[in-house]
Amino acid sequence: MAIEIKELLVKVVVDESPVKTNVVTVQKHQDVERLKADIIKKCTREVLEKLKEQQER
Repeated sequence: MAIEIKELLVKVVVDESPVKTNVVTVQKHQDVERLKADIIKKCTREVLEKLKEQQER
């Protein structure tokens, strides 16, 4: 069964005090893209688990 997720909203709350306020972290484009892909993969798994639970009921 193919499932198409048309829209995925991800809300993230980060509650950490910065170590140094004057330091700017520059990340490689590949690293950012990998992090985005990881977040999408994890969220997709959550959606599939919820759908599976609903089908079992």
